[in-house]
Order: sequence, then C-alpha cells, then structure tokens
Amino acid sequence: MDAVRHQQTDLSHRLYDPPGQNVLPWQCVWSTAANISPALRSSLSGHRRSIHHLAVGTVDGEPVVATAGPDESTRLFHAATGTLLHTWNDHTGGVTALVFHSRHDQADVIAADAAGRLHRWDARTGRPRALVDAHRGPVTGLRVLSHADHLWALSTGWDGTVRWTDLDEHHTRLLLDSSLGGLPGLLAISAPSNQPPMGLIAIGRHPAEPGYVVALDLPDGQARYRLSFPTNLTGLECADGDALPTAVATTADGTGRIWDVTSGQMLHDFNNNGRPGDLEVLHLTSVDTPEGPYHLAVTGAHDGRIRLWDLDTARLLHRMDGHHMTVLDLNTVHDPYLEHRDGSPELGESVTDQNDLRLLTRAAADHHGSQQRNALAGLIVLSASADETVRSWRALDGKEVRTYTGHAAPVRRVAAFQPAANSDRLWAVSCSDDATGRVWDLADRTGHVTGAAHPGRIDALATATLHGQTLTATTCRDHRLRLLNTRTGSLLSARISGDSPVHAITLGATRQGPVCATASPDKGIVVRLTETGAVLWQHETEVPVVVLQAGGSMRQPVLLALDDHGRTRMWELATGRPRTGPLSRQEGVSAIATGRIRDTPVAVTGHPTGELLLWNLSSGALRRTLCPVDSSAPGIQAVAFADGPSGPRIASQHTRLNHHSIRVTDADTGRVCSITDLDTDDDRATAATVFGLGSVQETAVVAAGGPGNAVSLWDADTGDSHAVLWLPDTIHGLAFDGSLLIVAYGRELALFTPAALRDALAEKDTRRGTEKQTRLAHRRSSKRSLLQTTLLTLLLEWEGHNVTSLTSLLCRHIPSNAVRAAVRTLVRDGMILPTSKDALGYALEPKGRALARPVRPAKTAAGTIPPLKLRGWHGQPCSLCAHRKVR
Repeated sequence: MDAVRHQQTDLSHRLYDPPGQNVLPWQCVWSTAANISPALRSSLSGHRRSIHHLAVGTVDGEPVVATAGPDESTRLFHAATGTLLHTWNDHTGGVTALVFHSRHDQADVIAADAAGRLHRWDARTGRPRALVDAHRGPVTGLRVLSHADHLWALSTGWDGTVRWTDLDEHHTRLLLDSSLGGLPGLLAISAPSNQPPMGLIAIGRHPAEPGYVVALDLPDGQARYRLSFPTNLTGLECADGDALPTAVATTADGTGRIWDVTSGQMLHDFNNNGRPGDLEVLHLTSVDTPEGPYHLAVTGAHDGRIRLWDLDTARLLHRMDGHHMTVLDLNTVHDPYLEHRDGSPELGESVTDQNDLRLLTRAAADHHGSQQRNALAGLIVLSASADETVRSWRALDGKEVRTYTGHAAPVRRVAAFQPAANSDRLWAVSCSDDATGRVWDLADRTGHVTGAAHPGRIDALATATLHGQTLTATTCRDHRLRLLNTRTGSLLSARISGDSPVHAITLGATRQGPVCATASPDKGIVVRLTETGAVLWQHETEVPVVVLQAGGSMRQPVLLALDDHGRTRMWELATGRPRTGPLSRQEGVSAIATGRIRDTPVAVTGHPTGELLLWNLSSGALRRTLCPVDSSAPGIQAVAFADGPSGPRIASQHTRLNHHSIRVTDADTGRVCSITDLDTDDDRATAATVFGLGSVQETAVVAAGGPGNAVSLWDADTGDSHAVLWLPDTIHGLAFDGSLLIVAYGRELALFTPAALRDALAEKDTRRGTEKQTRLAHRRSSKRSLLQTTLLTLLLEWEGHNVTSLTSLLCRHIPSNAVRAAVRTLVRDGMILPTSKDALGYALEPKGRALARPVRPAKTAAGTIPPLKLRGWHGQPCSLCAHRKVR
C-alpha cells in the first residue's frame, strides 16, 4: 500500500506477487498521497488511543522519545528508527503528564497519571525506580528538578494540592492546598544558578473568573507573593539567566504579563489590545549571543496565528500565519546551517530576500537590533495544530519553512532532536490524536507526491460509470466538490459547493451529460453538470438531507432523497420537477438505495423495524416486501444494491444492542443468501462502520470497513471471506463501481480491484489515454464553429453569462441544446471556465480571449449604433428575424 502511495509501481507489483507465494486476491491500483510529507522518516505506533504527551532525550548518546496518553501506557522509542524499546503498563488511569530527565549517567522517564501517582522508570533498562502516591485524583501538572543531589518533582492535582516529591527517597510533602478546587496544571520552576529554586503555580479554572499566580520557595513551600490576573491563565513559563530571572504569563483575555520572579515586580505588559484566544499557548526560549542571553516568547492563538515576542522590550517581532485551526503546541530549535546562511557578514550572502533587508535597515537604527539579529539567525519555530499539521518557521523573518502532513487528527505535541550523536542534522517528532507519533527530517526539501489533496477527512463519497466515464466525487471540510477519474485517480475538477459541509452526494446520468447531486444545510439539494459545473437546478429543504441516490433510465432519471426525519422525496434528476407516487412520501425510513433488475429501475428502502421494501423507481409503486416487519431482523442502518453474476443482490446492515450483521438478499425472490456477523464489542465502531456491495466475475462481493483501519471482503452469496485490506488510516467511506472498489481513508482515496483485473485495467487506461490524446490533437487542429466563436464574442463583451442568458442573446432558431454542447466543448478545450460570484456563469480563459473578436458597431449619419445583443449563427446581428433586439 505504501509503495503505491509513493508511486513505486514496480515495488508494489513485487510485494503483491511475491515469488513462490499466492498472489494477493485484491490489489491497490492507485492511492492519493498529497497529504504525505516526504520528510516523514518513521512512525511510532502501538498506542490504542490518542497520544497526548511526548518527551525527548538521549540514552547512551542515542535519541529516544517517550509517548503517553489515555490508554494507560507509556512507551519509549528510538527516535531516529521508530524502534520500540520499552512499554510500561503500570498505570491505573490515563497518563496526564510526562517528563524525560537526564542526570549524570542516569536517564529517567517520569510520568503522572489520573490515579494521582508519580512513576519513575530507568530509560536504559526499563526497570521501575519509583512509585509515589502523590495526589487524591488526577495529576494535572508536573515539573522535575535536580536539587541537592536528589531528583524532585513539583506537581499539581485535581484535588487542589501542590506537592513536592523526592523521587529518590519516595516521599512527598504538601506545599499548598487551594480552597478553589482543582488546579489547571500550569506551573513553572525558576532555578537560577546563584539563587534557591522557586515554584510558580497558576490557580483558577474558569475563563471568566480571575486567575492567580502563587510563588513558593522550594523546598520549604513558603509563599513569597501572589499576583492577580483579570482572567485565568493559559500559559506560565520562567526564563532563567545570569541577570534577572523573569516569568511570563498569558491569560484567557488575550493579554500577557512579564515580571521579576524573585520580587514579583511587573516589568512589561504585552498584547494589551488582544482578543480572547490570542495567547492560548506559550513557549519561552533563550539564545546566547555575544551581547549576552536574549529571551524570546512564542505564543499560539485559537485562530492559528503564531506571534514572536522580544521579552526584553515586550515588542512583537513577527506574526506567522499558516495554520487555520488552533495551535496546540510550540517549540524552538537552533539550526546551525540556517544561522550560517542568515548570519554571514557579507550582505549579499546574509540578505536572502527583501524582508531580511528590511529587518537589517530597522536594526541599524536600533542598538538592540544587532543582538536581535544574532539571536534570531538560525532559530526555527515548530508548531503543532488542530489542523493536523506540523509547521516550521524562520524566526528571523517569520516565514514558513515547511508544512509536514501525515497525521490524520489534531497534533498535540512537537519537539526537535538530533538523529545521531555529533550530528548537525535536525529532526522533529510529533504525536497526535490518531494514536501515532511521526518523525520528520527538518532539512528535507523534497516536493510532495502529486495527487488530489483533501485538507480534511473525506466526508462524502460516490462513484459511478456514466456516459463511458468512470467518475468519483468527494467532499470534505473545505466545502469543495472534487471530481476524479476513478481508473487513474487524476483530479478533474474542484469546485466550491457552498458554505457548509456536504452531508450526501451521488452521481447520475442525464441527456445533458453526467451530473453530481449534493445536499448541504445552506444550499439544500444542488444538481450540477460534472463537466462544466453548471447548476441544472437547486431545491432548498426544510430538513437536512442525509442520503441521496440517483437512478432510473436515461429518458427518466430520478433523484431519491432521504432526510434526517426519515422521509423520502423524489425529483426528476434533469429538471428538478417533483415526482409523485407512494415512494415519494414514505416516512420512517432509515436507508435507501437504487439499482436495476434487468431493465427495470428499482429502489430499496430499509426501516428501523427491520422491514426491507422493493419499489418500482419509475412509478414509485411498491414492488414487493423482501423482509416483513414481524421478522426477527434487527433495525436497518444502511442498504446497498448490486447486480451480480447470479442475479441482483441487496445488502442491508442490521444493528441493535449486542448485534451487528450484514444480510444479503436476492432481490428477485426475497431469499436471504447470507448473514455475516460483525464485531459488537465497540458501539462507536458499529455506528462508524461503512459497507458496500459490488460484483466481480464470479459473484457479488460485500466490503465493510471502519475505525479498525481494515476493509473486509466476502462472498455475498456464501459469506466466505475473500480478503482483508489494511490501510494506514481510519476508513470513512467506500463504494463499488462494478468490480472497482474505491475507499476513503483519513484524507486519502485508494482504488482496489481483483488481482486479475489490475493489469488489464492498466492496459486499458494506456490505450484510452492514447486514443484521447489523438482525439484532443484532432480537436485542437480543427477550427472553432461559428456558434462557438459567437459565444466567445459575447463573453468578451460581458463575462458572467450562463447558458440561459447566452441562449437569450441568440436567434430563437438556435436550440438551447446546441448552446450547451458548444459551452461544454469550450470548457473542455480550455477556452472558458465556470465561475461563481452572484450566480454561476462563464469567463474567458487567455486562450479563448485570444480567439474572441469584438463586433465593430456600424456607423450611420446619426452616429455609431451600439452592437446588437441578438445574434445569429454567423455571429453578426441577426437582421433577418422580426424579433431583433438592440442593447
């Protein structure tokens, strides 16, 4: 599968057909890979649930990374290779904090869990070194400190206490008991070399309530001062230096404060005009420069913006825009190669772009500028976001260096490390809610593998062969309707479908050409031509539509819809006129599907009572009851229809408490062919299971997939297993087009076929591609028709015409079908393109603009006559018709 994703065709063939072994029955033909970063070096797997915490360190000079989350386990990996070194399952609750600490030749992993315990393990041997019951309830925050030859832990808990724990002697003491209840887990330790350590604790949980910071002397716990804030805190960090140790806090109202850790005296405020959510994440870093240490703060916002601050002046240095969702973590790392390039004394080498020159000009007028440039040169900011990406930024100018994609859920943490001892290369590791960790090479600049890119999870999927074209339509959170060639995976178009997510999608055939129907809350039902994107009709619905199915014949294509209240409605697919009949007003329906029994279009409805009905789609009349209400069948969640070699088959998904099965029924006789029981241990997995029904040469095939990252295929008539397809991410949708199985996993698509059809499909595609190139070359060499030239002329005078307005500007003897055909030809040949502003219309492409020739107005004694809007086949004003009009 990965070989196909990275376009290693020869390797995938060798893996699918290993020497001396049987060929795998189902094989992947292609897969999109636009969301895979070539900088990915390895993956950290094994966790059963999301990973919320990670910590990096070294053991015997080798980089390691510890990961943990709510699955009650902590794992240690070799960071460069992804090899699992140790697994610790000693927790009695989810892990809530994780720290890696090195002292002398000892390396330790310290974790806190929801049971209030602190665990310490030897990172080299994996043996436990300490287990301390510190809190009555979950630990919310943890920091460790090496002090007086002992390893100490400062922790906060949901029980409202702050504790100081000796991890060598295995005892703990209470420092503070808050009367306000659970503590949010924001704490920091200040330990300058010439002063005793201090702990800073944030108190306050609700954003609307005031927050506090209490400073405690360590280890006696004596409170030194208390600072008040207008709202609770979102970040708290300390910056220790040889001079004045400072602390920084950010609050829920979007403002920040800098103060002296020792005395509590305020030094600066920053972002005073901020909005709530501007400063959600805080990270501090200190850079050594010839002028002394230079302190910086990096903050992340709810809207995805990142800001870089100078702590000495509280001045905003850069704002970094790129993430489109909440920033969840920030980190910094020093890149020596970048510093050499940015800090070269020669202006021609150091100033790489106009922003650098602007920064140097500003710095020359500021005595602080030299130190600032020395500190920012070579500094990289790493960010993790809920938009499922990791990004790197240059601190010098705030420019994005690279986006790292590969996670399929929000990214919780990111950190940098060196993959080998004494190496100048830098890698990063991240963890996500997709239960994986990813390792990235920060120096990799390889371009992305091409393919259709979905920025989010694929929400809706449909595939069909229409007018000789194999098409697949998808939608995701960016509200774009993408159309792909099913056989090749190439992207044909990507158009905005509205301002809200699409809940249902289907493909159908009309006399005008293939169409795609979508249902969304803001637009209702919209039917578009797939070739041009032109809207044939639109119907607003009071109740959201959850399922759409297209069927019928070429003469009478029908659109069947099921809304969220279980009601069905029918329309003519080409015109949008409502259809009558019992099927168009059914209630209490939970699933619908369409198909054909021989030459008769039919529809199937499933009901929560387990009833399965077969309908005549053209008339809307009931054909027969396949499964009555009084049967033992559980409620139906979904249905699918396919015409297999042994006859038409209907697959229905049945669910109830402790029951999950898929039944296959003969649509002709109503006989139950097979019943396959699925896993019922996880109710969420049962609800998320998707399935489809297709046909191969020998029999009909059922496919089912879900959160388990696997698609199971079995014989529809006998229930015998065919194969299990393992994919890299959660299965969100699948659909059959005959023997072609298209699967949506995470943000990617993949096509699977039986092994015997894979080579034949590739040869057929090659032959079709050659024929298509020949036809396109012939079409390009042919001249434009007079009608096409006239349409280009009209669009040159005013862009935005649609088919209706273009037809109205022409002679009435020109049929609208001819106009539509001419428009499709112009779109196909790249002369015009669909555009949508107030209403869908067409605009000239540069190629079409070069061919369009404006009509010169005629001159008379009275002056110049405006050009006529009504035109004939010849492209000139139609003077022979009595209904001529002037503009």
